[in-house]
Amino acid sequence: MARNKDKPDIPPGTPFQRVRPMLITFFVVALFGPMLFSSYWLNTFSTVACLTLAAGTVSLLYGQLGMVSLAQFALSGVGGWFCLRLIHGIGLPFELALVLGALIAGLFGLILGLPALRMRGLYLALLTLMIAAAVQVVVNVIGFPDGGPGWTGHVVNGQRAMIQRPLLAPSDTGYFRYTMFWLAIGMGCIEWARATLPGRAWGLIRKSEAAAIAAGVSVVKYKALAFAMAGALAGLAGGLLAGLNGQLDNTGFPVSQSILLYALTIVGGAYHWMGAVFAGLLIRALPALLNDHGVDGNLANAFYGFALLVSLIQGRKGLAGQLADFYKFVRMSRIIEGSTLWGAIALGMAFAAVHFDAMGFGGALFLSLVALLFRQAIPGVCWLLLGFFGKRVQDGAEDLEAWLSLRLARVIEAMGLMPDHRILKRALNVLFIGGFVGWVVWGVFDVDFMVALAVIWGSIVIRFLVELALYPAILPLRQKIDTKYPKPFAAYR
Repeated sequence: MARNKDKPDIPPGTPFQRVRPMLITFFVVALFGPMLFSSYWLNTFSTVACLTLAAGTVSLLYGQLGMVSLAQFALSGVGGWFCLRLIHGIGLPFELALVLGALIAGLFGLILGLPALRMRGLYLALLTLMIAAAVQVVVNVIGFPDGGPGWTGHVVNGQRAMIQRPLLAPSDTGYFRYTMFWLAIGMGCIEWARATLPGRAWGLIRKSEAAAIAAGVSVVKYKALAFAMAGALAGLAGGLLAGLNGQLDNTGFPVSQSILLYALTIVGGAYHWMGAVFAGLLIRALPALLNDHGVDGNLANAFYGFALLVSLIQGRKGLAGQLADFYKFVRMSRIIEGSTLWGAIALGMAFAAVHFDAMGFGGALFLSLVALLFRQAIPGVCWLLLGFFGKRVQDGAEDLEAWLSLRLARVIEAMGLMPDHRILKRALNVLFIGGFVGWVVWGVFDVDFMVALAVIWGSIVIRFLVELALYPAILPLRQKIDTKYPKPFAAYR
């Protein structure tokens, strides 16, 4: 791997350092989510958390071993079935039934992984697809347990019994945080395994099983570990879904959903933990948002097909991988400056919103931070999306924007002002952020659209004015920080 000798090497970090950003993200969402979401959206994002965990298992198998498993959502159904059966049949508490159901699903995942010792690629995908279809047939025949008699525990022509949520999380708010807790544990286990010996063994097996055997790696052991781990975490997601709804429906785990889960994990990015989060949001939150705006949520399926197509054209990294590459060389000075300045602006906007009785403190604080984050992130995302249409289209759009911005900058310079040579790009960015984020906030949080625009655009304008006023003092400080602390997210090349 080539390294730049003029800059110190930046180690990839310990396993905890790899897991820490993800844990902090989930903690912040669990802390502030109930302050921002209605009961409907709390349940929606609880489902997103469960689907994110299931997508993480697809990412584990495909991203680490290159194994295509189309049965992960079916394994979630297995975990949910046994969780319900243990509660209705034996009367176990939810927490114990949840863990035991996950372990049983892990056993099924281990059995599912046995053919992977001999096959991979298309043949393994077809086999797992047939297993998912078999699970769907069995569930359609015997149903999910709901307090009925016999081994299946299914009520026929009667009132279905609902299970109680865990004692620690009886409310929607509590259960949302409960699912986020298990999501953090499950995804943390996956990321920890990736950063330690199993991850290195999986990477070697993916490249060449013969080389792995020559290096002393037990292919059977580590493949079995991956499938058992993926099955257990998928079963955990199914048990959490059962606890959220109190029961599971026979139509809840069709083969189509297993295929969709795999496809959207590829779209989100199978090589980064954020890819599983994107997959969960696309599967559940996007249709919910469309339905909330009076649009048929099934319309999202058309977007899924287009997104998968452009992801395959653009590369296998998905949205999360492309964003990680784009922001790999963010400088430490910008991180420190952004954390300090963004926090101050968000707090100011939150107090102003409360003073004018426009919206709640927590909602305004979160919305301001999102606007400032998107102001930094959206330019990269927009150009990456243009890249889906080909390098020629992307380069042409960038050249056109640069030409127009340069002409506009010359006009501003002729007026005696300091020009911004990317002013058009920044202006379009601000307009897009205001419209898009304001629309989402209006639909999800039921906040007046004009109030949302005021918070979003106000935060961005204040950020611009403060930076303009303090630029002579900030520039030397940036240079000192960047000299002492090189780019923190830069990996070996």
